[in-house]
Amino acid sequence: MDLEEIKKQLANEGDASLEMKGRWTAIERDPETGEVLDKEVSENVITEDGAVALADMLAGNSVTDFTYIAIGDGATEGGSESVTQSTLQNEVARVQDSSPGTADDTNGHKVTWTATFGPGDCVATEFGLLNDATAGVLLSYNIPAIAKDADNAELTLNYELIINEG
Repeated sequence: MDLEEIKKQLANEGDASLEMKGRWTAIERDPETGEVLDKEVSENVITEDGAVALADMLAGNSVTDFTYIAIGDGATEGGSESVTQSTLQNEVARVQDSSPGTADDTNGHKVTWTATFGPGDCVATEFGLLNDATAGVLLSYNIPAIAKDADNAELTLNYELIINEG
């Protein structure tokens, strides 16, 4: 199934359709004081494999829930993401958020995930949302503009999957 078929499955009758986008918020904190050292909000890509998994979920097919956030140090800082990405380039750590939240606001209907890393993990140049503790489907992939220090600082990642009527 390709992206066009997925879009057709997500489309409602008439002119209404659904639009998805993802947004990462990365917050670095001093591990001793809790002081915010840096915060970056960025859009990301929903991968082709992730879009297929979401379409399968909507169709009632069995798909493992997306509950893992991973960080890695294999991407080039400020590089660009690809929808064909299927794994992090060099994953270093993965944390489970076993209870993602949902909310509605002026930006649309959202599902949110949160995970905290470090200190001692890595200087993160990439992060992603996956559906397995060790492998799985990569739903979302992001390369931050500036690498995030989960080696010397605490790094909290918040991911929002936002769904709007298109």
